[in-house]
Amino acid sequence: MEKTDRIVTLTTYYDPMLAEIVKGKLEANGISCYLADENINTIMPIYNQLTGGVKLRVFEHDMEKAELLIAEDSELIIENVKEEGTSSLAIRTCPNCGSANVRFAQATEKRVGVLTAVLSLAMLVYPFYARKSWHCFNCERDFK
Repeated sequence: MEKTDRIVTLTTYYDPMLAEIVKGKLEANGISCYLADENINTIMPIYNQLTGGVKLRVFEHDMEKAELLIAEDSELIIENVKEEGTSSLAIRTCPNCGSANVRFAQATEKRVGVLTAVLSLAMLVYPFYARKSWHCFNCERDFK
């Protein structure tokens, strides 16, 4: 099958900064790409799930090269962390599935305590205190 100049979604990120880093890596290696839905997800992170995250888009004929660059970069980061312990290149990964598609934000599991829930319900306001934790967008689990 012949590859065309169609634009396809290479991958999706729920962290706009991580998407920018990967985009910079691809552009530095001569691959034309752009980010879709970056502005809305940066300005209003609450819409991240609604829009499906920031989409990294490339030409179809550059897809294989781009996938290799992303895979190569993630292996380098993992090896650097294993060899040197903690590194400035370290990316937080999910202990459950090993994905790097994580973010530190409001917890999705056990978000508020009982007292906070009761007080918020009594005052008819959004909970004024919510626990924060790391959240994996691949397996939908919270972790510390």
